[in-house]
Amino acid sequence: MNEEQLRNLLRARAKVDVPADYPEKLLESLHERQRAVLLQKPLWRIAAERFGTFVSEHSLSTPAYAVGLAAVFALGLAAIFLIKPVAGGPAIARQKTGAPAPLSPPVETQTVSFEKPAK
Repeated sequence: MNEEQLRNLLRARAKVDVPADYPEKLLESLHERQRAVLLQKPLWRIAAERFGTFVSEHSLSTPAYAVGLAAVFALGLAAIFLIKPVAGGPAIARQKTGAPAPLSPPVETQTVSFEKPAK
C-alpha cells in the first residue's frame, strides 16, 4: 500500500459513522469468542498455560532460585528438629517398655445390668 492509497483509506474512514453501542458490542463478541475457545481446551492445559505465564512473568535469576531452594531446605530441617521429641518430653514418651499397660476387657464381654443401683 502506498501513501496515496493510505490517505484515501483514512479519508474514507473519517466519513464512516460508527453506531454508539459499537464498542460494547465489540467487547461482548470478543468475550464470547474467548469463552468459546476456552471451553474447547481441557482444564489441565488451561492450568498449565496459566502456571507457565505466572512463572515467566516472575522470572528469577539462577542465584535467586538457589537462595529460594536453600530457604525451603532450611525450613524443612527446622520443622524436622522442632517436631522431634526431646528427652524430657511427654509422659507417654517416657514410659518403660517392659510390661504393657493393663487393658480392660472388651465391651462385648462385660455384663450389663438394667437395675437401678442401690443408694
